[in-house]
Amino acid sequence: MSELRTNEATVARAPAAPPLSVVGATDGEPRSLPRGRTWILIVADLFAIAMATAITYTIAELAASPAVIAPTGITVAVAVAAVPTWIAIFTVYNLYERQNRSISLATFDEVGELFHALIAGSLFFLVVSQVLYRVADAEVVFPVEAAMFLAIALPLVLLMRGSVRSWLLPAIMAPRRTLIVGTGEVAEMVERKIGSHPEYRLELVGFVDDDPHGHASAPVVGRTADLPRLVDELEVDWVILAFSNASYEETLDLLRGARRPDVHLSIVPRFFEVFASNATIQELEGMPVVNLPPMRLSRGVRLTKRIVDVVASGVGLLALSPLLAVIAVAIKIDSRGPIFFRQERHGRGGSIFRIVKFRSMRVGAEQERLALAPLNEIEGALFKMKEDPRVTRVGRLLRRTSLDELPQLWNVLKGEMSLVGPRPFVVHESSQITGWASRRLDITPGITGLWQVLGRTDIPFDEMVKLDYIYVTNWSLLWDLKILFQTIPVVLSRRGAY
Repeated sequence: MSELRTNEATVARAPAAPPLSVVGATDGEPRSLPRGRTWILIVADLFAIAMATAITYTIAELAASPAVIAPTGITVAVAVAAVPTWIAIFTVYNLYERQNRSISLATFDEVGELFHALIAGSLFFLVVSQVLYRVADAEVVFPVEAAMFLAIALPLVLLMRGSVRSWLLPAIMAPRRTLIVGTGEVAEMVERKIGSHPEYRLELVGFVDDDPHGHASAPVVGRTADLPRLVDELEVDWVILAFSNASYEETLDLLRGARRPDVHLSIVPRFFEVFASNATIQELEGMPVVNLPPMRLSRGVRLTKRIVDVVASGVGLLALSPLLAVIAVAIKIDSRGPIFFRQERHGRGGSIFRIVKFRSMRVGAEQERLALAPLNEIEGALFKMKEDPRVTRVGRLLRRTSLDELPQLWNVLKGEMSLVGPRPFVVHESSQITGWASRRLDITPGITGLWQVLGRTDIPFDEMVKLDYIYVTNWSLLWDLKILFQTIPVVLSRRGAY
């Protein structure tokens, strides 16, 4: 009872006190914009569409003047009407609502809906142009211009949305106050993931559980029975259910009582270790059932993946050859030893191949590893140090920018690796991975993969192996493309690279 009174006293003081714990935010950050994500995204979309329109008509004017055959009044009227029309079309395709109801929204996930929305808009204005031609002998959009606009607008809107979500929203939006129900390993994992992704803009105010345990850094602010009251008193924006110790019926009742029009609820599902983003939800007489994709890859799919690897790696090696030459010279000047580092790794089906990377450590670094073993900063079979004394000056720069990985394009061209796939572990590290986790060897290892885009070396070894299993058992070409696009901002931000 004394513990309960202590927790309740903490809650009672919460509204007048500073945040109990801030994850993904720092003191002094502006909190003047608690709302407005949707309007910022609308402005970004309209700006991108205006740019695409301007580029389209500029090209059309240069290619076959005039680009528009209509009186100025009609042209201006169509331009003004385009603003609410595009907003309505994007709203119909759910391109704004998901911005507010998603913790982590990848812009690449919207490619399909965005493509369809742009097609719908282009066809709409093409039809409007044909009506104007019959009524007023005016044409503001020609079929070629509509097709050109679609090709230009899609990458521009994607780029603008990605930039807004990556840089603008994290800088000006107030973090969303978050409460986690549960204090076990899953709750701690959720806390770690929130903390390692400040771009999510989630401010962890505490945990709720009847029997608190674990080693989470944020405080336990109450029992599960306090949840509805805590949501109001702590001004919570987001509740994440992560396996509390309360009974199923009790938790269900409390979640129903905690629901608010402006409070979002996320539930970590049971068996989440085998789920992926391509899992689907099907209704079975009102009960949602999660369907996982079948674990089979047709020959056609494997051939397509291989063609993409060959073309991309070949073009990449040719295009990057000047940069590769500069790096090679820098390595040679900086320290004695070979330019490339070769090491045996486990490939698909347990085969052994020699991976090629730019040398980033001094000669004899592998022999020094045993002496440095007590300083390992990552749990499991891997060895990582943020300030590894074996890394050379040029090597440190190569690692932070991931440029040391570029020679692996040669491994991809040879078929030993793929652009996307599980991490190829050193043979003695890979040999320690057995049982279901060994399924990671069912697919060709890759230069980048799921663990790289989700945190790289910041992710514990056990979780890294689980991510590889999820990738292998849920693989798809679309997922590969998504990971490739996600790799770019991860490399640029240097998150988890050392």
